[in-house]
Amino acid sequence: MSTQTELDEPIEEPIDGRTARAVRTKDAIVEATLGLIDEGDLRPTGPRIAERAGVSVRSIFQHFDDLDALFSAVGAKVAVRIAGLLHPIDPALALDERVTVFVKQRTEVMEALTPVLRAALVHAASSTVIRNQFEVGHGFLGAQVDAVFATELDAAEEPMLLREALMVSLSWVAWDLLRGAEGKSEDDASAVIDWSTRAALRAAGFAA
Repeated sequence: MSTQTELDEPIEEPIDGRTARAVRTKDAIVEATLGLIDEGDLRPTGPRIAERAGVSVRSIFQHFDDLDALFSAVGAKVAVRIAGLLHPIDPALALDERVTVFVKQRTEVMEALTPVLRAALVHAASSTVIRNQFEVGHGFLGAQVDAVFATELDAAEEPMLLREALMVSLSWVAWDLLRGAEGKSEDDASAVIDWSTRAALRAAGFAA
């Protein structure tokens, strides 16, 4: 395990070596921040991040100009983490199968994102970066809904209502309500999301 001295103390080394060392230190800071958040620390402080990363507090702000820069790097790391859970869903599948596959994928993603998004909400009011990340995430969900349910949206009498109902059913806000305030297990919360998604489609005249 790297010590604070190993990560922090300047040493004589080639430019490429110093660059690699800086990358390792930045990555350690980001991983430390994510680790604290995953453990439920929604407001990880500089000293706690530094202790976890094995660096000095000063080092954090040598590598990140401000908290927004750190949040941006954390967001990029989370995107890599989530990418492995995402895969294309064939819009030609039967509606029942599309719902099953989409809800399974979506609930796995939301469960993985929950600690980070809860922490992000704490900082969103004062962080343009985090607000933008929320907007990007919302746009990504919208694009998924449009692609996976294109046939039904094209045929619906009120496509806007169907789309918004699906967006609500599949939102992280709904997931967090079920997993947090309602205290549902992951399986039970997933069953509710599945039911509400199918209910929205049935209300629009599509058997799911």
